Amino acid sequence: MAEYSTYGSVAVLQVNNPPVNSFSYHVRQGLVDGLEKAQRDPTIRSIVVMGKGRTFPAGADVREFGTASAGMMPDLLSVLAAVDTSPKPVVSAIHGTALGGGFELALASHYRLAVSSARVGLPEVHLGVLPGAGGTQRLPRVVGVKTAIQMITTGQHIKAQQALSLGLVDKIVKGDLLKEAVSFARSIEGRPVEVKRISQKTVPDADKVQEVVDAARKTIVRRARGAIAPMTCVQAIQASVLPFDVGMQREGELMAFLMTSWQAPAQQYAFFSEREIRRWSHPRDKRINFKTAKPRVIKSVGVVGAGTMGVGITISLLQAGLKVVLLEVNKKQLDRGITTIQKTLSQKSASQKMSLLTTTMDYSALSDVDMVIEAVFESMRLKKEVFKKLDSITKPQAILASNTSGLDIDKIAAVTKRPDKVVGTHFFAPANIMRLLENILGKHTSAETIATAMQLGTTIGKVGVLVGNCPGFVGNRMLGPYVTEAVFLLEEGADPEDVDKAIEEFGLAMGPFRMGDLSGLDIGWRGRIEKGLTTEQGPPPATPPLYRRGNRYCPLADMLCMQGRLGQKTGAGWYRYEPGSRAALPDPVVHQMIREYRQEHGFKKRTISSQEIVERCLYPLINEGFHILDEGITARSMDIDVTYLFGYGWPRHTGGPMYYAEKVVGLEKILRSLETYQAQYPDHHYLQPSPLLREMVAKGTSLAALGTDSKL
Repeated sequence: MAEYSTYGSVAVLQVNNPPVNSFSYHVRQGLVDGLEKAQRDPTIRSIVVMGKGRTFPAGADVREFGTASAGMMPDLLSVLAAVDTSPKPVVSAIHGTALGGGFELALASHYRLAVSSARVGLPEVHLGVLPGAGGTQRLPRVVGVKTAIQMITTGQHIKAQQALSLGLVDKIVKGDLLKEAVSFARSIEGRPVEVKRISQKTVPDADKVQEVVDAARKTIVRRARGAIAPMTCVQAIQASVLPFDVGMQREGELMAFLMTSWQAPAQQYAFFSEREIRRWSHPRDKRINFKTAKPRVIKSVGVVGAGTMGVGITISLLQAGLKVVLLEVNKKQLDRGITTIQKTLSQKSASQKMSLLTTTMDYSALSDVDMVIEAVFESMRLKKEVFKKLDSITKPQAILASNTSGLDIDKIAAVTKRPDKVVGTHFFAPANIMRLLENILGKHTSAETIATAMQLGTTIGKVGVLVGNCPGFVGNRMLGPYVTEAVFLLEEGADPEDVDKAIEEFGLAMGPFRMGDLSGLDIGWRGRIEKGLTTEQGPPPATPPLYRRGNRYCPLADMLCMQGRLGQKTGAGWYRYEPGSRAALPDPVVHQMIREYRQEHGFKKRTISSQEIVERCLYPLINEGFHILDEGITARSMDIDVTYLFGYGWPRHTGGPMYYAEKVVGLEKILRSLETYQAQYPDHHYLQPSPLLREMVAKGTSLAALGTDSKL
């Protein structure tokens, strides 16, 4: 609702719809009623609109998305029209965040005040739509087309001081906002409002709009990675040079186009998933969940290993205000780690954060921490050694976590006397930037330990996903079929850059071969050696070159590693790299190696379409997701989607791999395509459709219907 009160000649409308004062139907109606009441009262000469509680109206009410209330009149356009055309001056007084419709309300007002901590922005592009209540028409009339394109296509939030410099607010106020707003409103009473209506202004440098758009297009298209909303926003902004009513009509048409696309619901699903993921449940026992399991209080954390991952984890913990004991047995490595931490924190009150850090080379320094996160090299032997030491040194109630990307948590836990307090915490590099935290429960991991790991993720600003224990867990397990099929495509005629181009045009941040070079090809190679699939000299004795344990195998990646081509760090992998550059350049040496390999093994080069590349790589990845659901490794398909959205650069506008499979492609098409490819390549076992996928297609069931139930 919008509460109406008067202060002499000033009417004040305070939106009261906790927690963020979003524009529900009752708020919209309350604002219209309040405006009409103020217009009828001859003693009222000005109007203030503000939010009650923690913020100015922060945008649309997401609880109304897809409901009848969302379309009930008055809509937001009607509210803003009443504000804009008010004969009495309307002042928006902003605190907290004025985002989306909230900022559009402020732009429709005649004056805008803000406290210094306020932020404003139009983030609708992240939901696959555009600012549909005049934002694309009013904003460029104030800041110009170039800045409007930057703000709207990125969904950027800006601080009050920057908003003042751009002319988006008239004054930054100190002290009590209500008193300051009422005082300001009185000071402008009697002034003509026509000149303060942004809708009546013209766009600065309107004759250069096309030039600005052309300059921005290439960057926007590259950054959008297939999302249609950013360039559609630009089209709407272009219309701001037209008369306001005409521009508004164009904005409405483009909004309708986006709302009826498949991308808008996909991005809204991704938006809601980030919030819903916190409502976790045990994949195999839904009685254990975010409501029933209580976390331990964690005030201090030990981190073992000052390599790239250990340092990134330490930074994340320090930034959250936790005490950290960083252990590294190699003095040079420890010194390098400390330097990196200091440099990273230098812009964020480094001295205060660094005071929370203790560094050591002695395990005994970890004796009193509440939790330890091990971040040593990905070796089962080494991790077991570390956990034996931790088990003997740390207090009995301390939780022991392993930052493993795929090793068996139960085997690690088995070397301790507290398997119930052992959990996997798979961070993603760089750990202080990447938001995903894949938490892995073992056979004996307690509900309290699970809840603590999930709560820690929230505390340090991560998006935590709870998964079961299996090789590779969720993210890396699903990468297996994806990378395997990508390499098989090289046998058949594609070059690494062909595969990467098709995958990146689909929308992933990086194709499989560029990703491999960035991560380091030796990581996968060492893993394959440890599994007995290859050796440092080549295939194991008496092993067919193209088969391992009855399954098709392509040794091209092994051949690169044997030549010392380990990726970016050695200047050569699937691509070559100039000194000091990370630009992946096609390498004739690799092309020649692949040609000779094809000749040696009788492969005939053929032309492979981008569509086949995408299907051959992504459909097996999705199929593995169905296996994961069927085995009870995750509770929901949403867990898989969030894992890929936040950890693997999956394009947000497709919703995630499982959403994309069901809502965009269709499960039946995924199944039929897998069956077709399996018939062509019967020894590619990843192409065998999941029993769950077959069952769902046969019964016509949905992923949402799976809920938290599992066959196990």
